Amino acid sequence: MEQQHDNEIAAPERTRRRRKIAAVALTTTVVAGGGAAWALWSANGSGSGQATALTAQTITVTAAAGPASLYPGATTGDLTFTLTNPNPYPVTMSAMTPGAITTSNPGCAASNITVSPATGLSLNVAAGATSATQTIDDVVSMDTGAPDACQGVTFTIALTLTGMQA
Repeated sequence: MEQQHDNEIAAPERTRRRRKIAAVALTTTVVAGGGAAWALWSANGSGSGQATALTAQTITVTAAAGPASLYPGATTGDLTFTLTNPNPYPVTMSAMTPGAITTSNPGCAASNITVSPATGLSLNVAAGATSATQTIDDVVSMDTGAPDACQGVTFTIALTLTGMQA
């Protein structure tokens, strides 16, 4: 009987001891886990990255109908056209150089008109857009000896425009 009594008294002591061991184990686990979290190393990196510039696309110049302003001796003819800008940025054209001239009537030679270059222009076209009709005033002249065959003729003038990103 005495041994059973000793076991009954020892049981609460064993329970307390188990609780202490469990508490110590839990505390050790938490501290060890926290220590592991603090033990992670930081890292840095260095080196290079890359960016590539696009290549500017050519702006398309397309002849557009304008008001008739030429007659023999006229010095106030206008050029009309639109600009199509495929680039992702707006462009302003500041100068024009004329090129070859063609005529809609072979009876009126292209040599009956002259086209002067122009500078100081401000012809704008938005990114990825086609402009409204653009005009360069007073750069086309018709010879005083132009024949009757030049009446109602349309002259198409090749243009080289220069400008830059706006």
